[in-house]
Amino acid sequence: MHNPLKIVMVAGEHSGDILGAGLLKAIQIKQPNAEFIGIGGPRMIELGFRSLYTMDKLSVFGLFEVLKHLPGLLKIRRDLRKTITDLQPDVFIGIDAPDFNLKLERDLHALGIKTVHYVSPTVWAWRPKRIKKLQGTLDALLCIFPFEENYFKDKNVPAFFIGHPLADKLAAKDLLTDSKVTLNIKGDDTVLALMPGSRTSELKHHALLFLQTAELCAKEIPNLKVLVPMPDVRRQEEFNEIYKGSDIQLNLLVKTAPSEQIIFASDMVLTASGTATLEVMLLNKPMVVAYKLSTLTAWVISTFSMLKIPFVSMPNLIAGKEVVPEFLQENAKADVLAKSLLNIHTNQHIKENMLDEFTKMKGLLKLGADEQAAKVVIKTIDSSQVIN
Repeated sequence: MHNPLKIVMVAGEHSGDILGAGLLKAIQIKQPNAEFIGIGGPRMIELGFRSLYTMDKLSVFGLFEVLKHLPGLLKIRRDLRKTITDLQPDVFIGIDAPDFNLKLERDLHALGIKTVHYVSPTVWAWRPKRIKKLQGTLDALLCIFPFEENYFKDKNVPAFFIGHPLADKLAAKDLLTDSKVTLNIKGDDTVLALMPGSRTSELKHHALLFLQTAELCAKEIPNLKVLVPMPDVRRQEEFNEIYKGSDIQLNLLVKTAPSEQIIFASDMVLTASGTATLEVMLLNKPMVVAYKLSTLTAWVISTFSMLKIPFVSMPNLIAGKEVVPEFLQENAKADVLAKSLLNIHTNQHIKENMLDEFTKMKGLLKLGADEQAAKVVIKTIDSSQVIN
């Protein structure tokens, strides 16, 4: 009788907990007796995962916050490395959180423990020299975007494109029937969703700009209803304060609701770049993308040529061409954004071309990511070297 598999997983934030839970469940189907230990969140724990530390110990963002917590983070990593070395698991799986996981993976790999990293660091976009931290460190890198696999393989990193979990999640959700009813949308309303981002810094740069854009659109579109999803009450209050501090008047609903519900109920979307652009694409809604950074941050990135990609939105990166309009920094002005949205609203040809491209990309991403990831993990455990 074989001993049950021992699998160590480390997830550092909410999104990692979601990915970890999906992967854990898929492995359990193939290996029902597998034991899971490490650092995870409530979704993973609910499935029988034993978390040695609370996940929020790793959820630290911002340069100064990281520096403040650095001694504690380093101690957790040292203690965890010793625990894993003593345990001698069949595989270690680091889920995102590259600043914490990559050093741990390198150390464990040097000790002969198989290592998998789930969600490739965006070295193709930002600080490309980080690729050296991956080379000779991993037995498998699980990629969620199609262009990543060849990029990493060309640099001698064993990469596997598994599809994007969000594509599976949104395809499985039943959003169709009650979104508009729940949000009190009338039949003759045109709905514009604003997605300015969920961080305070993003709201600072985008909230007023997006509201000004909506105001310009409302002058041209009768019965324009504006919906704004917010992840929590705190962010909702921040956005409302910005709205109240302006003299803008809109038919506006700011709601702590799942972003996909708001997107699905909309006719078009103005969004900051990020995962939101992927959600909008997967739900087949036309969009315009805008993003602004602080002047100093933008200057540093531009001066030192730190950004290595031609686009910032996920649809354009996946397609390798401009599918959705993008406006960054000084180009992100209310009149420019409004003109682009009105162009989508009035020009059926532009809208149809965009949605046709979205359909093609959705087919690329929806592969059953949890199951594909589990297959690679099991194959990594079963073989001395992962082979395609």
